[in-house]
Amino acid sequence: MNFVVQPSALESGETTVPGDKSISHRALMLGSIANGQTRIKGFLAGEDCLATLAALRQMGVKIEQQVSDEVLIDGVGLRGLSAPDSQLDMGNSGTAMRLFAGLLAGQDFNAELSGDESLSQRPMNRVIKPLGMMGAKINAKDGKPPLSIFGNSLCGIEYASPVASAQVKSAVLLAGLYAAGATAVIEPATTRDHTERMFRTMGVDLRVGTSRIDLQGGQELTATDIDVPADLSSAAFIILAAILAENVEVTILGVGVNPTRTGVIDILQDMGGDISLTNVRLFGEEPVADLIVRSSKLRGIDVDPAKVSLAIDEFPVLFVAAAAAEGKTTFSGIGELRVKESDRIAAMAEGLRALSVTVEESPDGAVVYGGKLYGGSVKSYGDHRIAMSFAIAATVAEWTVHVGETDAVSTSFPGFVECLQGLGVDIVAQSGDEDSPMDGGPSANGISVITIDGPSGSGKGTIARRVAQALGMHLLDSGALYRLVALEATNRNESDAAGERLAEIARGLKISFATDKSGQEQICLDGVEVSSELRTEECGRIASIVAAKPTVRDALLVLQQEFRKAPGLVADGRDMGTNVFPDAELKIYLTASAEERAKRRHKQLNDKGINVSLAALSRDIEDRDRRDSERSVAPLRPATDARLLDSSKLTIEAVTQTILDWADELGFREED
Repeated sequence: MNFVVQPSALESGETTVPGDKSISHRALMLGSIANGQTRIKGFLAGEDCLATLAALRQMGVKIEQQVSDEVLIDGVGLRGLSAPDSQLDMGNSGTAMRLFAGLLAGQDFNAELSGDESLSQRPMNRVIKPLGMMGAKINAKDGKPPLSIFGNSLCGIEYASPVASAQVKSAVLLAGLYAAGATAVIEPATTRDHTERMFRTMGVDLRVGTSRIDLQGGQELTATDIDVPADLSSAAFIILAAILAENVEVTILGVGVNPTRTGVIDILQDMGGDISLTNVRLFGEEPVADLIVRSSKLRGIDVDPAKVSLAIDEFPVLFVAAAAAEGKTTFSGIGELRVKESDRIAAMAEGLRALSVTVEESPDGAVVYGGKLYGGSVKSYGDHRIAMSFAIAATVAEWTVHVGETDAVSTSFPGFVECLQGLGVDIVAQSGDEDSPMDGGPSANGISVITIDGPSGSGKGTIARRVAQALGMHLLDSGALYRLVALEATNRNESDAAGERLAEIARGLKISFATDKSGQEQICLDGVEVSSELRTEECGRIASIVAAKPTVRDALLVLQQEFRKAPGLVADGRDMGTNVFPDAELKIYLTASAEERAKRRHKQLNDKGINVSLAALSRDIEDRDRRDSERSVAPLRPATDARLLDSSKLTIEAVTQTILDWADELGFREED
């Protein structure tokens, strides 16, 4: 399934979102091991929670789903679970996998927990280690699912968790119910406390301090009625959509506002978002409120690292907020996002770049430069929060956004499309077999693109011209764009201007590329052919300064994408396949040895009467390769789906023919 979203005028009104996923998981598990009957209202009937429900049924618990959001559980007591007759499938749910590991570690039977392809890549040692310290016997190859759990006697421990994780904390506390003696968990930062609150609601005596939770083993749970509030993580998408819209007020009813979860509200308010809480009340021990959200102008900020653990699931939507804000937003201390359903830092950075937003990644953070969002195609990598975040981004984009691989949205927000449609958003869900750029069909707008990236001297410019000429497609020489900015700035005596001014110059360029009958490139600026002027050493020197400015790259990104015209485009440069056209059907990374590239450059200069040392050229190319690969803005690297082509020992004709053969494989030229 894919989303196709048009820029939309949101409407004022009231809405609600499905029940809280974290609370729904815990209500099922604790209700199942409680004494008596537990009724859950507001249950999230998403795929993740339904996987938990099915697993508990496999272990002998009678659970009746009376309506989609109401569940009745006949608890079997602390020791009443029975051995399942097959694997327990957790689907895509990391919460279910880790919490069940704690729940099952102290049983008197064995069980195996499995999951889908995505879940099977997520780290489980963070729960296996503390549970092992308690006496649990758990096998997992490379610390990843499936988990084979061999029931065993447990003893209480004091565990100082190295990661701020509610899942780790909850797994240890669940195991602590079955352990002899006391169990304590010490957190490095505050995390959501739904487990602790529900324990107390069901009669478990535990002590909760600022960063420490103490629990005595062997305590029985008493069944109760549980009202599940609307999920703040799901509400976050509606909150941001309302903030980014013009002149609207949206009320979201009955949302959980547990203070260990409200980091997303705090951060959006820090950015200027107008969000207020009304009708505050309690569902059991969980605070609930109606949220009133009004259109606001967001500004970039340095996000307080202390709020990270209070908003860890909402950072994808916060990336979109940063992209739409004025100025620069810095995220740090969010490395945990790299081991969620996807690498959420990388996925959001890639998708935002596809929408013409400048993003700089770091191992545990990112810097997002706010501005306009343009249209295009983005991948969600099967991650529900990535998919929904880009759907919200699309409401304020300049043109249509296609979001791929959106099936997982139903895991946490069934009815997401209908909810947005009810607020006026022009969004449709398309089945995967429809003609979409995310399904291997044509690129965005139905126009095919071939990208040819590579280091300096690899021959990509010459090859791109020949391929474009052979296929009858348009040509984009992206390296020339930076030289054109440099040339225009020099002509205006503004070559040393600030980045914003150079970006204005870049946005105002009127340029065209063509190839003459001899195969030579012709570059025109304001209708005047300037190819020879762009090849001067001085123009190249200024261009290297210009290219290092994020504002200029941002401005040229939009210009580059405007070259996508029928019947198709061949684009060469450094980041065509990774950043500018990530949905291109054919991506080439053309390279050659530094020695070979130095020889080529040496010949070019000699032909111009310029005498330079071959050794010096070789050192210069190696240094440039290193700088290009290590720079924070658009580093030189092949796209993950690029075809690598080493031209060191190949003629120009052979390289061109190889690429044309690949193009034929993909149907770029129809056979006679």
